[in-house]
Amino acid sequence: MVILETEDIVAGYGSGPDILKGISLQVEAGKTYCIIGPNGAGKSTYLKVISGLLPSRKGRITFKGADLTGWRTDQILRKGICLVPSDRSLFPDMTVRENLRMGGYVLSDQKQIDQRIAEVCEIFPILGERHAQQAKTLSGGQQQQLAIGRALVLRPELIMLDEPSLGLAPKISKQIFDSIEILKRAGMTVIIVEQNARMGLEAADWGVVLDLGKNSFIAEAQKVLQDERIQELYLGKKH
Repeated sequence: MVILETEDIVAGYGSGPDILKGISLQVEAGKTYCIIGPNGAGKSTYLKVISGLLPSRKGRITFKGADLTGWRTDQILRKGICLVPSDRSLFPDMTVRENLRMGGYVLSDQKQIDQRIAEVCEIFPILGERHAQQAKTLSGGQQQQLAIGRALVLRPELIMLDEPSLGLAPKISKQIFDSIEILKRAGMTVIIVEQNARMGLEAADWGVVLDLGKNSFIAEAQKVLQDERIQELYLGKKH
C-alpha cells in the first residue's frame, strides 16, 4: 500500500532557483527508502518539503489519501510524519528526559507521554541510563539516538532521517543503522538521506538516486547497489 506520494515537486529557497525540479516518488507503507546523490542534488530539501519546513512551488504531496500540500509543519507532524534533521536540533542544556518530553509537546496526556518515553528507552536503553544527563554531555551517537527517540514519542507512521551518520565514527554509524533496523522490524516506514550511500542502501528496501533536482534512478536497494554506473558515481570501491 502506498502511504506517501509526491508528484512533480518543484521547490527552492527564497527567490533563488529551483533546487527540486519535478520529483515524483511513491513510498510503500512499512518499507525503508534510502535517497542518495551528489551534494546539491536536493536530498535534504526534499525532506524539508515533505515535512512542511519548505513550501513547494509546484506539485502535490499525498499522505494516507490526504492532500498535505501547503500544510504547516505542526499539522503534518500530527498527521504522523516526523523529520529528524541532520543537526539533530536537541536542547543541549536540557536533560535527556526533558528532550524526550519535548517530542510529545503536541500530546496533552502526560501519562501517555511517560508511557511512550518508557517505550523509547526500551529501544534505546542508553537513554534510560542517561535520563538525567544534559543532552550536550552525550556522545554523537547517543545524541543521534536521542533525536530519533524524541521523534518516536509521537509514534509517527513515517520517520525521515536526514544524514543520520553525519560526523559519526564508523562504529557509531553502525549502531545508528542497527537502530534503524529496529524501526524497520517494528513495521515503520522510513526514508533516509545518507551520504554513506553503501551503508544507507544496505539498510533499505528501495534506493532512490537524485541528481540535479530530479530522480534519476529508482529500484530495489540491492539492484542499486549492484548497478555498475551507480557504483562508479556514488559508492566507490567496496573494501
